[in-house]
Amino acid sequence: MAREKTTLPPTGAGLMRFFDEDTRAIKISPKGVIALTLILVAIEVLLHAFGAQIFGV
Repeated sequence: MAREKTTLPPTGAGLMRFFDEDTRAIKISPKGVIALTLILVAIEVLLHAFGAQIFGV
């Protein structure tokens, strides 16, 4: 029995690839995003623990 030959549809049929465009935005590496997140979490924990003493609330 012969196998039927299947053809795949063409890819990228007129679709724009937005990640190819170079913009003037700030570029942060994934490690930088993780570091900023950890710093913000640490600040949040410190404010939760000592915020009443610092701000008198």
